[in-house]
Amino acid sequence: MPKKCIICSEEAKFKIKDTSDYYCQECAEENFSDLSVLVKVEEEAQRLKKFLLEKIDLGRLNEEAEVGEEKEKVPVVEEDDDDEESKQEEE
Repeated sequence: MPKKCIICSEEAKFKIKDTSDYYCQECAEENFSDLSVLVKVEEEAQRLKKFLLEKIDLGRLNEEAEVGEEKEKVPVVEEDDDDEESKQEEE
């Protein structure tokens, strides 16, 4: 679904970074002297698509590696330092 210009409702080509303010080519040129301060909508869409694909790939890798599933627990043996100290005191 194409984004619409907030001024004239034509199809947007630009947006202000990190906002939902979209502009068509003509309105962007009229309202901004430097279009480099705006983000092209297509570039933003491609960046988002790349981000989502990377997240999907990470999710698939995690599933294949069975990350998060508990494996057989190995008992932890704690050393008892008190026994060594009591043996030294007895001598």
